[in-house]
Amino acid sequence: MTGAPPLFEAKAKALAQIGDLARDNGITPDEIAAYMTRAGLQDKSAAWLSRLLGYIGAVFVFGGLGLYMAMIWSDLGSFARVTITFGPGIGAFLFGIITLKDERFRAASTPLFLKAAVLQPVGMFVFLDEYADGNDTQLAALVIFGILAVQYLLCFVAFRRTALLFFGYLFFNAFAGILMERCEVDEDIFGLGMSLSILMVAWSIDRSIHKPIAAFWYFIGGVGLLWSVYDIVHHSALDIVLLPVSISLMWVSVRMHSRTMLLVGTFGLLGFLGYYTDEYFKDITGWPLAIMLMGFLLVGISYYAVRLSHKIKREAALAPPEP
Repeated sequence: MTGAPPLFEAKAKALAQIGDLARDNGITPDEIAAYMTRAGLQDKSAAWLSRLLGYIGAVFVFGGLGLYMAMIWSDLGSFARVTITFGPGIGAFLFGIITLKDERFRAASTPLFLKAAVLQPVGMFVFLDEYADGNDTQLAALVIFGILAVQYLLCFVAFRRTALLFFGYLFFNAFAGILMERCEVDEDIFGLGMSLSILMVAWSIDRSIHKPIAAFWYFIGGVGLLWSVYDIVHHSALDIVLLPVSISLMWVSVRMHSRTMLLVGTFGLLGFLGYYTDEYFKDITGWPLAIMLMGFLLVGISYYAVRLSHKIKREAALAPPEP
């Protein structure tokens, strides 16, 4: 035990005491494991209930604030309107940052950041509407979403919280979309490039500790990619490209173990079959039967491929090592 870290020594000593107590009282390892499992489930249940109550409380606060603002809006001046919208937003954001500094209150940071992500842009739009000249709504949205993207992403770099990454990337995509539209970039090219970039970012997120938000961005990127490709090729000789794109999404989903991508790819493939049938085979009754036959063949091939893969693995495991 010499030279071992203090934490390791403390754990080893505690385990030794547990072992002595178990032997003295005739407690089996299975009974200890069952007790620990029950205790763990109780802890998770309590944590789940606490989180649920926190979210419900945040919704009530947010809803009450919204109703109150709607009731007194016409009676307020410009400064009061900005204060009552932007004030709670920046306050919720600062409180969310404060809760990150205490382990006991970190779970409360997510609903606070959610509230801030809604109220801050509303307050900033109200500020520009009350005090700025001009009617360029697009420029206003560009400035607001750009500022919020920088704010949330910089805080993410500092605190590494998943909620900050989610909202920061959301505001960044809103900023990029408005910027490309303002620069008059072709919608199809922009949609294709943006969707592919979202999918690549989602893949990076999926391989990190921020994995819970990857599914949302897989869905947005996958749907955006299919829609962009459809916009480019529909009613043209290249519309068959929709088939390999949908199949590619399904292949990627299998390789990356993403149910969301599989769902998007599946609906994309079904959408392609519906579009292609309506476009070229609307009055040919044999076409649906051919599709069904092809589907059964693919299922059979996949079943045979899985069995063959297992057989190869078994033979490789039983084969004697090479000299």
